[in-house]
Amino acid sequence: MMRLLVRSRSGNLVLAILGGIYTVSALCVLAWFVVDMWLADGTIDRLLQFALVAAGACGVWFVVNALANLGIRPHPGQQQRGA
Repeated sequence: MMRLLVRSRSGNLVLAILGGIYTVSALCVLAWFVVDMWLADGTIDRLLQFALVAAGACGVWFVVNALANLGIRPHPGQQQRGA
């Protein structure tokens, strides 16, 4: 998995907060889109739904990277210190 390196603590906090907002907003818009256009199954509708799911996944990726950089959640494959 590609890792974003942000060296400042405040930069990582901003990345985590914005990633969370990005994820929540993408999922809310997706839910509204599905409820509003329940029987819409055109190609454009499916493409927009896929784009919203991808946007939510990118937001989760931002949060995971920020938490790994802050040391709150160790990066997979990273050795624990002092263990």
